[in-house]
This record gives sequence, structure tokens and C-alpha cells, in this order.
Amino acid sequence: MTLLTISSAPDDLWKEVRNTEYLPILAETHQRIRQQMQKARISFDELAPSIESDPALCQNLLMLAARQHPGCVEQISGAANCLSLLGMQELVRLMKKLTMVPLHPSEPAQQAYRRAIMCARFAGNLAAHWATQRGTQSVNYARWSSMLAMAPYWSWLQVWPQAANWQYLLSRGDSLLSAMQQVFGDDEKQWLLTLRQLHLPQMAQQTWQAEHQPDPAQWRLLRRHDPRDLDNQRALIHKCQAPAMISLMANQLAWQLHMAPDGKRAMRWTALVSHWSGKAQFQVTPEVRRLQVQSSQQQHSTLGTGLHLLLSPEKETAQYPFIAADGNAIQPADAELHAGLQSDRDSTTNSNNTNNSAAAETLNSQADAPPASTKDNEAEADSGTEAVTGLNTEINTERHSDEDYMKKLLRQLQQEPDSFGDWHFLMKSLLKGVTEGLGLPSACVALLNKDKTQLKVIYAEGLSSEDPRRTLTVDLSRPSVFSKLLEKPAGLLLTPDNREKFLVRLPDSVTTRIPAQTVMMSIDAGASPIGLVMGFAAEGQEVISQAEYMGFKNLCMIGSQSLAALRANTLRATNRQKG
Repeated sequence: MTLLTISSAPDDLWKEVRNTEYLPILAETHQRIRQQMQKARISFDELAPSIESDPALCQNLLMLAARQHPGCVEQISGAANCLSLLGMQELVRLMKKLTMVPLHPSEPAQQAYRRAIMCARFAGNLAAHWATQRGTQSVNYARWSSMLAMAPYWSWLQVWPQAANWQYLLSRGDSLLSAMQQVFGDDEKQWLLTLRQLHLPQMAQQTWQAEHQPDPAQWRLLRRHDPRDLDNQRALIHKCQAPAMISLMANQLAWQLHMAPDGKRAMRWTALVSHWSGKAQFQVTPEVRRLQVQSSQQQHSTLGTGLHLLLSPEKETAQYPFIAADGNAIQPADAELHAGLQSDRDSTTNSNNTNNSAAAETLNSQADAPPASTKDNEAEADSGTEAVTGLNTEINTERHSDEDYMKKLLRQLQQEPDSFGDWHFLMKSLLKGVTEGLGLPSACVALLNKDKTQLKVIYAEGLSSEDPRRTLTVDLSRPSVFSKLLEKPAGLLLTPDNREKFLVRLPDSVTTRIPAQTVMMSIDAGASPIGLVMGFAAEGQEVISQAEYMGFKNLCMIGSQSLAALRANTLRATNRQKG
């Protein structure tokens, strides 16, 4: 039996990690973007999906944008935002500086890095799906923050090969907290300082902060119950609604599925997600499987999702090797792990492990990782993707409309406009109709100023406070699609195929904030249009159908009629009071 000792990271390397300037990107990402850049014309929105397929490139862009434009981080919710700040030339310069991780790396640290990047993208897809369902967080911001939450670990892998032992410990059954303490020490301040200096979004930083997570007792309760079904659990419900929980749950579950998709810990975290989200587990499980397939298809590999492990007739768990001090990989088959630190840290670690045993039991390994496999194993994993792809050729995130809600809202708009009380509540109800009735994840209302020279978003639904669409302002002094829509009652279905045609002559500060699939319709209060209602589909969702577009237009037209009736009734009531 070989005794393996986990050595804690040297303290003097923290500064080097915090000063990370560039991270390697995946070789296939470089190839894909290079091909796209050879086109005669290409927009930021066309490049954004390729960039966001590689979280490491996203982190590089974010750090560059933060260095050149201090204070911009919370305005960024995707690659398109970074490109609009930096410009295409900066992307070209950046791509020339970045190193690449080959498709089949031979070094253990590179193998761990590649799988960590792929798992991060899977976590981003999970977060985007849940943000779409909850409607309380920007879908793009949730994906962006969740993908980047593990960026400090990627930096560690560049400066210290033994950092990969974090994944080794997780693959052996350690909890996230325990593995982190053993590999990186127990100084939480160092970790949080690194998060800030790497310019991570606020939601990603909060993922690691204890005050934004349930305490150990609450985790144990959440494992067994939906807190909404229990009395006196308002504090836990409030914690569950925190934005950082989306990123935390996405990364936790992504690593568990990455490691053993049908293992006990994956099932445990699926139950936690079920209780956290308020959905039955029989609904959550197939959704997660669909996202595994979708993510595997996007990456052309199942290594990031662990999907290939499901093809085995027996339950399988992927394993990572132990990384020795000389950088060599030791397979764990005949090894016994001694979970101690260097001698000067033994007593501190034992104390911390005792104090945090309850939290460690519940949090369990966030990052159960895939195997440090050879090229043969990677080929086997990729063939797993092909097998699943043959069974399910197209997986899309579905939208769920609520016809009963829509019928009630339309009836109230038509028959009881005064019941809304004022314009503000009517506008908000109109947006609820778009998000809950039609099922679009987010929507907003932009109104004209008094001079009709500017259109500005005033009301929003399903957008986080940091979402750049909340601050969207359009200058109407120059002709554009917005000025055309505001000339008379009119609508527009914006798609990836026609957006370049309709968004011509608009600045990047506007076009980068409008998703690929958007519906727009002007609204009025009995005279000329006073603004626009806009509904946004999430990236990766199925195409907005003509039926959905007609339903959106119908809602806006009836909303305009209700606004006119409410305005007329309010004027009559005011005149009666004066008389």
C-alpha cells in the first residue's frame, strides 16, 4: 500500500494566483473563432456563443475588460458585453497571446484543467436553465457567473500542478470544504481576495461566501424537505432565493454528475436541487439528463458531463490520479490516502475538520471529477456522445406557457381595466403576461421621454438588477427600427437570421443588449405609441413560433386598449372631482 500525503499549497503562491494575467484556452475554441474571424463580416452576437463555449476565454475577456474599464464588471453578463467594451481588435490581440490546451493533453495538470473548463460550461447551462424557470435572475448573467465561479482553481492549476489533487480528493469522496482545506489551506480571506482580484462577477463571488449559503442545519433540512412545505422556515426560503444559490447548486450538481451521474452523491444533490427549486424530483431528473445531453452535444464530448458513464451496464465512478510533488500521476487503485497536511498545518486542519464536520457531511464533494484518462478513454467518452446523439438529435430548453393565467389576464385587461389601479401596475401585469403567460424568461417596457427623442427601459420582469438591459437607452434622433416601430402600432419578431437587417445603424451599446430572439410591439394609450414592450427568449431555447408571436402581439394590443380605457376613466373621475 502506498501512503499518499496531500501537501497544502505554499502561501507565497497566492499572490501569483491573484496576479494571473492570462489563462490557456481549449484548442478547439481557438480553431473555431479563427474560422469565424475569417468571414468578411461578423457581429459580436455571432462570436459570443463560440467564446462562451470556453469559460477560460470568457475569464480572459473579463479580466481584460476590467483592466481597461475599471468598474465595468457588474455591467457585463456575457461575452457580447465584453466585446462591446473592448472591440474586435482587442479580441484579435488577445487570441494571439493565449496558449492552448490540446485536445488530448498528456500532462495531468492539463487533463484536470481541460475537464474543469468543460464542467464549468455544464454548470453554466444548468444555471441558465434554472434562472429561466425562476424568472428572478438574468439568464445570461446566471450562466456567466456560474461558469466563472471556479476561475481561482483554474489559476492554481497554472502555478502549482499539485492543485489537481483537489479533484483527486473529491473523486475519493471528500467534501468540497474538506478538500479545499487540505489542498489550499483554511484561510478563507485568501480565497475571497483572489475572487475579487480576478474580477469575478458579484454572484460568482457570493457563491463562496458563507453568509449567502444555508448553515449546516439548514442544509440537512433541505436535503429531506422542501422548506415551503414546512412552518417557520422563512430564513431558509430566503436563502434559497438568493442569486448566489443558483451558481452554487449548478456547480455542485455539475461536478457530481461529472464524476458519477448515477452515484449516491449525484442523487443526493439532485434531491437538494429539487427541494431548493420547489419542483418534484421526478421532474428535475429528466431535465438534468436533457441538459447533460445538450451540453455533451455542444462540447462534442461527454467528458464534461459524465454522460458516457451512464452507458455502462453497471454503475461507474470516474477517478483522478494523485499528483505527487514531482508532478507525476499515481493511480489510486493501490494507494491509501493520508488526508493530512504538512506537519506545520496538522493541528489546525484537524481542528477545522472537527468544527466543520456537519457542513462537510451535507455539502459533500462539489467537484467530483472525471478520470485522468488516456486518449483511448477520451475516444470512448466521445463515442458516448455519438451514441446518445443518435437517440436524441435535438435537445432544446422548452418554454412553459400558462394558458389559464393568460386568459384571466386578458379578460381583466379587457373587462376590468380600472382594477389595475394605475399605469404602473398595469405595465407590470403586462410583463407578467409575457413571462408567465407566454413563458418567455424575461421582458421589459421601454417608454418615450417627453420630447420623444429617447426610448428608455422603465419596467422589467425576469431581469436581475445587474442586467444591462435594465439600463437600455435608445437615441431616436437617428432613424432606426425603434423609431419605425414608434410611428404607429407595429410589431417585430427578431431572429438570428434577420437581426443584422433590422438592427442596422444602431450602436453596439444597443445591439449587444438585445438577445438573438426578441419580440417587440409598440403600445399606446389611445393615441400615438408611447413605448415598446419587448420579450426575450433565452439562449438555447427553441425558436419563437408564429403562434407565440401572435399571442404576444395580441397581449400588447389588448394592453394598449386597457391603457386607453384606464386613462379615459381616470380623466373622467378627475373631472368629476373638480366639478
